[in-house]
Amino acid sequence: MSIRQYNTEIGTLIDKIVKVYIDKDKFFVGQLKGISEDSNLILVNVKNEKSKVFPKLFIRSNFYNYVSLEEEPFPMVALSERIAAIFSKGHVNYIEDQNIISILSGKIVVDESGVKGTGPSAERVKKIYDQFKLDLEE
Repeated sequence: MSIRQYNTEIGTLIDKIVKVYIDKDKFFVGQLKGISEDSNLILVNVKNEKSKVFPKLFIRSNFYNYVSLEEEPFPMVALSERIAAIFSKGHVNYIEDQNIISILSGKIVVDESGVKGTGPSAERVKKIYDQFKLDLEE
């Protein structure tokens, strides 16, 4: 691979979510905002393997082993806002550290995999969730 091809490929990662492996058990996940000629990285909105948050992180190239492209995170905040438009905001609570949405004091719980709960309200939330996923795919 030529330097030009390498630079083109690495450029496609800018503004994407990446995982930077320090070693097999230590890593950082965040949005890649910049990369130097020496492969030093700038990440923003970063979390480490212990979910510690860093607003901005500079990682020297000799400090990490490799970088992988992560899937875009599921937009739980946007989904919670859509649900809150139907149910009042006081009944919809996005719990960031667990990445879930609690509705009606936990009677209905939504995560990336779907809706947990029963009854008419849960069915309504499931329809909102299903439509939201369809909108994401478009």
